[in-house]
Amino acid sequence: MKNSPKKALIIHRESVLCADGTPALCSISEEILRTKNDAGFAVNLGFFEAHGENADDNSVDDSANNSVDKSHTNTNQTAASCGALDDCDVFDGISANHLYVISLDYALSCGVIGQHGDVFLSSEYKSLQLVEYRNLVSHHSRHANELISRAIQLSLWQADHRFCSRCAAPTRKHHFEHAMVCPRCRHRAYPRVQPCIIVAITRTHPTGGQPQILLALHQRHTATGMYGLVAGFVEAGESLESAVRREVLEEVGLTIDEPRYIGSQPWPYPTNIMLGFTANWAGGEICVQPNEITDAKFFDLDKLPRIPAVGTIAHELIVNVLSAHGVDLADNQPVSQTD
Repeated sequence: MKNSPKKALIIHRESVLCADGTPALCSISEEILRTKNDAGFAVNLGFFEAHGENADDNSVDDSANNSVDKSHTNTNQTAASCGALDDCDVFDGISANHLYVISLDYALSCGVIGQHGDVFLSSEYKSLQLVEYRNLVSHHSRHANELISRAIQLSLWQADHRFCSRCAAPTRKHHFEHAMVCPRCRHRAYPRVQPCIIVAITRTHPTGGQPQILLALHQRHTATGMYGLVAGFVEAGESLESAVRREVLEEVGLTIDEPRYIGSQPWPYPTNIMLGFTANWAGGEICVQPNEITDAKFFDLDKLPRIPAVGTIAHELIVNVLSAHGVDLADNQPVSQTD
């Protein structure tokens, strides 16, 4: 395994360096893995569980500014059972445990890539361009999307925690955990995950009797006319179910019955985990929150407007509702925003 090729995804904010729409895997040397500069350092994308004496809470990598993540070579490490990415090859036969993420600035500073205007190039790729994550999700598998999302979130974590939030001292990368450690006060900063709920609300039409789903036109999608679902952040001290009820009441003025959990999706805007629910309408008239929602209404399941793209949990929840009522999205008769 030590001789396995080392490859890296190159990230800039929420975008990934791609070749023809596919995330590029650029070769990186052992020297680059051991290099740290003002632009950052390489972070391994594997999931690891610490075992043995190296799991000391006070341990950091103190060896001459050597900030390489050594999780993949530590004999006291084992890959944790933290999802399919641990053992599943998702890019060209390369396991997540042998993939790294580096920032665009770091890649340029170390000579991994060069730049000509808006186009980048490497020894393996002659034309590379940045593609935003939301424009990639419909073209790749769930496992690939999760790995790309992880890369974006770890890149952001590295950039945001270069200095201790308690005493302002420069931090160091922990030698086997994904943690930035302050050598002065020993404070640790782990990658942050922000929980968000998203919910598909259904009802039976009060007079017609046909099943319907609530869709909302968020302000940021007014130009495209894409209707989505009610969503929002979970507040401190709030249960997921309470967050669902609160967001529905705040955004569209409705009450719902007990939310039912369906599934989740990591969403790197910036470090969210989207927790998907369905719920039945219980009461109230639609009254949108004007600073967030432009329009909201219940749609018949066979007459939906434009909805979020394949690959998003919003799309998955909508299709879940349609399937439960025996409706095929392919048979849908799209309606305009004004219908």
